[in-house]
Amino acid sequence: MPALALILRDPGSRLRYAVWVALLAAAYVLTGRLGFTASAIHPVVSSAWPPSGLALAALLLLGMRFWPAITIGAFAVNLTGGIAPLAAAGIAVGNTLEALTAVWLLTTLAEFRPSLERLRDVLALLLAAIMSAPVSATVGVAALTLSGASDGISQWTIWLAWCAGDVVGILLVTPLVLTWIAGHPQRITGRDAIEAIVLAILLIASTVVLFLAHSNHVYTIFPVIIWAALRFRPRGAATASFIVAVLAIGYTVVGVGPFAKSAPVTNLFELETFIGLLALTTLILAAVFAERQAAESALQRSRRQHRDLVHYASVGVYQTDPDGRILLANPALASILGYDRPEDLIGRKLADEVYPEGTGAGALDPGHEALAEGSAQEVQWQRKDGSQIWVDLHTRSVRDAAGIASSEGFVYDVTVRKQMERQLGQAQKMEAIGQLAGGVAHDFNNILTVIGSCTDFILDDKALPDQHRADLADVKKAADRATSLTRQLLAFGRTQVLRPSTISLNDRLAELHPMLRRLFETTIDIRLEMAPDLWPVRADPGQIEQVLLNLALNSRDAMPEGGALTFATENRVVAGERTGLDRKYITEPGDYVVLSVRDTGAGMDEETQGRIFEPFFTTKKIGKGTGLGLATAYGIVKQSGGYIKVRSAPGKGAEFLIYLPRTDVAPEEVVARADRNGGPASGTVLLAEDEPVVRQSLQRILAAEGYDVLGAANGAEALELFAERKDEIDLLITDLVMPGMGGRELAQECRGLRDTLKVIYISGYTRDSLLSQQTFEEGTEFIEKPFTRDAILGRIAYVLRS
Repeated sequence: MPALALILRDPGSRLRYAVWVALLAAAYVLTGRLGFTASAIHPVVSSAWPPSGLALAALLLLGMRFWPAITIGAFAVNLTGGIAPLAAAGIAVGNTLEALTAVWLLTTLAEFRPSLERLRDVLALLLAAIMSAPVSATVGVAALTLSGASDGISQWTIWLAWCAGDVVGILLVTPLVLTWIAGHPQRITGRDAIEAIVLAILLIASTVVLFLAHSNHVYTIFPVIIWAALRFRPRGAATASFIVAVLAIGYTVVGVGPFAKSAPVTNLFELETFIGLLALTTLILAAVFAERQAAESALQRSRRQHRDLVHYASVGVYQTDPDGRILLANPALASILGYDRPEDLIGRKLADEVYPEGTGAGALDPGHEALAEGSAQEVQWQRKDGSQIWVDLHTRSVRDAAGIASSEGFVYDVTVRKQMERQLGQAQKMEAIGQLAGGVAHDFNNILTVIGSCTDFILDDKALPDQHRADLADVKKAADRATSLTRQLLAFGRTQVLRPSTISLNDRLAELHPMLRRLFETTIDIRLEMAPDLWPVRADPGQIEQVLLNLALNSRDAMPEGGALTFATENRVVAGERTGLDRKYITEPGDYVVLSVRDTGAGMDEETQGRIFEPFFTTKKIGKGTGLGLATAYGIVKQSGGYIKVRSAPGKGAEFLIYLPRTDVAPEEVVARADRNGGPASGTVLLAEDEPVVRQSLQRILAAEGYDVLGAANGAEALELFAERKDEIDLLITDLVMPGMGGRELAQECRGLRDTLKVIYISGYTRDSLLSQQTFEEGTEFIEKPFTRDAILGRIAYVLRS
């Protein structure tokens, strides 16, 4: 055995082992001497052999490696009892084998628990005692017979008495030792101590009276024993049985009591039967009661856990009766439905609460066949206050033995998720429309550049008839209108050029206020509610003014009979856990400056609000609007890193809210752009443009003005020309988006060859090519397509002169 090997290697462990063996052997001898006092058939055959119970308990608690203590103790007690050494050694071997057999049966086959709080453990102990006792009895009787110490008594009688004595000893002593040493600790109150003392006194007194009276009703002691078993469980049962057994054996040995009236053999077996039934009955009752208590405790714990799980669950939980009335509801369900306490829901019909008009109530009918296997669905419910919410409902019907159905379910509030899904869907739709609008605007810009340039060339013809000149003037006006539309589409698609600076929205409102008062009817009251110490933001001042003007005009059209138009600003911190409008619209937490434009007009329904920012969508009459004003505002705000949303209701006006991220840079003074128009200038211009018609138009304009022009169809061709004539070229004009090498890369390569080179960028589509997130660095020259001849010539002259 590994444990024995460890003991033999470790001197300290060997000493402790020797001490334990000596103590256990001494205890065996002491209990053996007491057992000999109950001998009735043979001097070494006891009616109750306590050492058997002690040996089994010791090996169960300490381990089978302490078997030598049993052998030494058994040899010593039998040798001192007058048995020859050889026979005493044989009996010691039998006693040791008995204990080892019982331990093996219990630990290997029965998975025995020493606390004896299970019925299976009590029955296993009984079977182990019955199966191991014959081992000791057989070896012992054989040893007595061979030594001639059987004194002519029937071997069968000795063997039977030996087995019965060992079984009784195991049933009495083993439970007593195990329950007091290995049993579960019990909290003993003062009342329990008093009850135990009273019980012990009553038990002893009853036993003494019954035995002194030689009463044949000795089994009437069982109710008191049962009391001990039920109140103090296996420990009480083992202790009470031991006390009664000791008194019964003592009185019987001295010839007193109901088991001293017949022949010794008869008295012996009657006494052993009484003690065996006494011990077994009390142990079984105690185990059954302990199991029941454990089951009830586990049931209560399970119910408490279930109750806690339901109570503290973050999802709504309910149970209804066959009529659909709520029997159980948790706080989460009450919160979802707008009630303060779950008790307020008890007794109410769930269908009436969430479907006040009856629509959809069948989904909650306990008798609905579809619920037999359970169902999961997303449905719209109504709260106590009448507001609508979306829930993910998981419910099923439960039928009792009579077939009557009730229902139970889980409710997940998915309103926020639905809002986010709608918001994501709207954002994706707007993104797709923006890409389409930006792409269309890019192509139109190239076309309009050619139309505008060619129109200017023709209008320069002095011989052009006045009638044709008037027609071309109309063409020019139409092209200008188309140019305005494409710029709005670029703004919506977030592909326009922004020149941001640090500004104060309060300053922008103050500067815009006089113009709004001149534009608007006197029936509209314009109000400013500007927060003090407003945080600065980073945006293009001109574009922000365009947003404010578009929103103001939209509000004016919503108030044909007049009203109030309020511009308000405030600082707002949007946290990670957001509520209300912030949670619905804002995706990134942080510090924002909120600008609201609020009117008292007709308002909008939800369907209109869902499409209000789409380009060309308008609720105005035909010819009253293009449907691009709010789309332009949306694109500018989004391109500036902000958010714009609307909240409105029919008849309650509308409020547009713009969230712009805060910046820590101090506001800059907004200076008007310098007039860059100038006269003709000479020089050599390298023109890189991948659209042939645009390139040819620009070359014609510049050549007519007197510039030397080198044309290139792409970046690689332009770089090759510049490398050959870098000292002659005064200016590079390049489109930002070209196949292969883009305009920015071309400019960098050329400036690597000559760092003083001046550059003007042109583009009609800037999504993939602008210098820094579709914004320009300070001092960068950019001309947006379509452009006029005067604009491009003025810019070129200004750059060359500066």
